[in-house]
Amino acid sequence: MNQIHIVASSSQNSWLDRLKGRALLLRRHGQPFGRRRADREPKRGWGPVLVIIVSIALLDWAVKAIVAMRVPLGDFLEVWDGRVAIWHVRNEEMMLGLWGNLPLESRQVIAVVAAILAFLILFEIVGRGHRLPPRRRPAAWLFVGTAFGGMLGNLGERALHWGVTDYLSFAWGDLWLPPGNIADLALFASMPLAVLVIIFEFQARTQRRSGNSQTEHSSRVAPVETSLRSS
Repeated sequence: MNQIHIVASSSQNSWLDRLKGRALLLRRHGQPFGRRRADREPKRGWGPVLVIIVSIALLDWAVKAIVAMRVPLGDFLEVWDGRVAIWHVRNEEMMLGLWGNLPLESRQVIAVVAAILAFLILFEIVGRGHRLPPRRRPAAWLFVGTAFGGMLGNLGERALHWGVTDYLSFAWGDLWLPPGNIADLALFASMPLAVLVIIFEFQARTQRRSGNSQTEHSSRVAPVETSLRSS
């Protein structure tokens, strides 16, 4: 009779029992009941991210200033025979020459909107990066730092006179690719890092779901075990 009474009462108060069971399980593992542990951790990611951003932007601006002072506009100098050259040009188009046929005002609006959206996305990634396993968080910080640093390097110059100083050209067979700069290299480097961070995020979500399902199962069992012991 006692067992029948226990089963009936647990079915009537199943939601409350699961809640109590989860709280009991978390207390056993030394975790306070409420928000996820990862959400309670301090967000230290902005420290290394800011260091990367400032380093890339300052290096990009410094090299652009040196090229502008030392290399005449339009000059082409091979610094590594048949591989790398300094090719000083002023690029008033966007990255990879996108929307080059649009008026300047339209390109400026597109650049501002794209920059705002990118900053919001990257800001959100830093806010969520601490949910990744500790060993994988540096990949998120490096991705955000290189992407932010590359955007800041070019946007900072565009804010002054819209055009960007490009100077670094690489050989592709018998052709020389259109020149870029350090900010462009940082943006290109952030692309494979973005793929890596996405993979890490999906893996972390799978692990969290697996952990939540185990916790849910334990929370259902715990109240019944407690009631049986008390009876």
